Amino acid sequence: MRLSIIVPAYNCRAYIDECLTSITDQMWDDSELIVVDDGSDDGTDRILEKYRDVPCVKVMFRSHEGASGARNAGIDAASGDYITFVDCDDRLKPGFLRCAEDLLPSSSDMIIFGIERHFLDGRSEISALEDHFYPDISYFADEYIRKRAMLIYSVGNKFYDKKLIDMYHIRFLAGLEFGEDRLFNYSFLLKAQTVFTSEIIMYDYMQRSLCSMSSKHFPGFFSLLCDLHEEKMKCFLTLSGGTDRGEREDFVNYDMKRTVIAAIERFCEHPEEIDENLPSIGRIIFGDDYNEEDRRRLMNADIPDQSEWFLKPCDNAAISGLL
Repeated sequence: MRLSIIVPAYNCRAYIDECLTSITDQMWDDSELIVVDDGSDDGTDRILEKYRDVPCVKVMFRSHEGASGARNAGIDAASGDYITFVDCDDRLKPGFLRCAEDLLPSSSDMIIFGIERHFLDGRSEISALEDHFYPDISYFADEYIRKRAMLIYSVGNKFYDKKLIDMYHIRFLAGLEFGEDRLFNYSFLLKAQTVFTSEIIMYDYMQRSLCSMSSKHFPGFFSLLCDLHEEKMKCFLTLSGGTDRGEREDFVNYDMKRTVIAAIERFCEHPEEIDENLPSIGRIIFGDDYNEEDRRRLMNADIPDQSEWFLKPCDNAAISGLL
């Protein structure tokens, strides 16, 4: 078995057929589809019953524990040399698997593809990469630190070498509602040796409603973002072997600024997060002299450039020691 495709499914009756058909219509003979129903109560489970008799398809049913738990169950059941993930509300591009088939003999630990995002208003947006083989993971980390645009967050646009996942028991962190994809990828990259980026567009990301993670209140959201920032820095600063201190500082500062902006952009929709997050944001940017005028600046997204934010993340020693 060369490829296992894992689909976690939860309350997706309206579009699960579209997702699964986009996969089964183009599967290789030596590939498998693993669908893990995560305790659906909208009839999704009844739709999945008809896939039990489809060759090379495994359907699993479990109590509701979230996408991370469902993906982990799929990993445990997978027998492919490589695995990939497709969310139940998305779909594979027509003909993608045929185009990607020749890439597996390259024996790269991770293969990254492009994504097309489809929005409710009819717009679409393609995020693409170039064909490039990185024979050493440090070269990939160097490139990411310099370019910062290698589509690393999602797990839905990648092939992963299963033996690495098994060898180091790399799994999704259960119970985390945001950022679990990133953490899985950081853990995998820290064990990988080679990466291939492909110009092939793999994945149709489908916006199904205006409700999303951004519409939900997360207490301590900025703290969560800082934790993700820290793990990202540990991953890429550890792996990089060809960047100098200036490049690394620019990378940390840029990512920390993006972290701050991501938290502030939620304030209009979630004013309750202002008092929860703004004081810690203000201290990072302005230090102990943070005052009411600084608060007004931040509320207007007037964020000053910082050349020393690498000294101010949530764990200064962990990041500064890698610079």
